[in-house]
Order: sequence, then C-alpha cells, then structure tokens
Amino acid sequence: MNTLLYLIALILVFWAQYKVNGAYARYRNVATRRGYRGFEVAKMILNKHGLYDVQVEMSTGGQLSDHYDPKTNTVRLSKDIYYNDSIASVSVAAHEVGHAIQHATNYSMIALRDKILPIAMISSQMGWTVLFIGLLFTMDFLFYLGVVMLCVIALFQLITLPVELDASKRALAILSEEGIILSEERHDCQAMLSAAAFTYIASLIATVLQILRLLMVRRRRD
Repeated sequence: MNTLLYLIALILVFWAQYKVNGAYARYRNVATRRGYRGFEVAKMILNKHGLYDVQVEMSTGGQLSDHYDPKTNTVRLSKDIYYNDSIASVSVAAHEVGHAIQHATNYSMIALRDKILPIAMISSQMGWTVLFIGLLFTMDFLFYLGVVMLCVIALFQLITLPVELDASKRALAILSEEGIILSEERHDCQAMLSAAAFTYIASLIATVLQILRLLMVRRRRD
C-alpha cells in the first residue's frame, strides 16, 4: 500500500508537468488573431485597472518562469511569453496580471496565503529532513514534527489553489471582455490555463498521499 501511494503521488506530479508542458508546446505556436504580444497584454490590462505603478519586465528564470512579485510590484514574463503573440503568451501574461489585481483589490485568499508563506517556506526546507531523522533514529517527536511541517505545506498548497484558479478566471474574463482574443480563441486560452492549474491540484494531492504513506510506515514500526 505504501508503494502504491508513492507511485500514485509520483505519477500525478509527472502527469501534471507533462500536461502543462504539452499545452504550452501546443499553444505557443498558435498565434492570436489580434496579434497582441505578452508584454502588451500585461500593460493593457494593468492600465485598464489603473495599476500604473506595476512594472512589466522580462524574467531571467527561463521557460515558464512567469510570476508576479508583490515585493517589487512587478510582473515578470519569460522571454517567449513576453515577446510572442500566441495563445500561451496572452493567457500566461493575463494570469500573472490577475495576481497583481488580486493584491491591489486585497483578495482575501492572497492575504491568508501571505501569512502562511514564511512558515511554509521553512517547512519546505526542513520538513523532509526532520521527518527522516525522526524515522531513522525512531524519535517520535521529530517524526511528527516533520509530519506537521508537511501538513503546513499541504495547507499552503490548498490555499494557493483558489488563488491560482481565481487569477485564471480573471484572466479569461479580461481577455474576452477587452477584445484581446476572439470568441473562438477562448476555448484554447481556457485549455492553457486549465493545464497550468492542474499542476497545483496534483501537487496538493501528492503531498497528502505522501503524508498518509509516511504515517502508515510509522504505524508498521509499532
């Protein structure tokens, strides 16, 4: 059973990555009819919402390193997303701007996620190490502390999920309402955004399965 849970978690993560990479590979080659490039879409939406202080820059992190940085109030887009006018480009750009809008409008789940983020970062850095030391030396306190840390990661992933889904929902609505995409392109944009969202769902399920597997391993030692 332990091996099965591990395999399911592994397959989920790989499948989610395969799905988003496949969607990106497909839609990066499908140009939008309007021809707006990623950085143009980002600036158009920001200006439409009065967010003139939010900057749009090219990310240095490589493919699909797109993100919104609330500390510097900057939307960073990977090179392909920044310069291209593809379905993938406008979808990802609009999604990241959706996060900027969330922060500007004090979206409740963003505030909650930001409160948990510092603890989640510590948990992601130390959780597995603490847990395995506890297992190796049969130290229950450390083992269960590690489990708690993994639960914090799962909680963070759970809170992140509606944040990402909301950003995608905002992106799709804005792209349509502002005429950045045509009605017949909406389905493709939705498919691109859905593939990206699935990675967050898969990560959450995988973390929960790992926690269950570790608890089962500990129980077998009793």
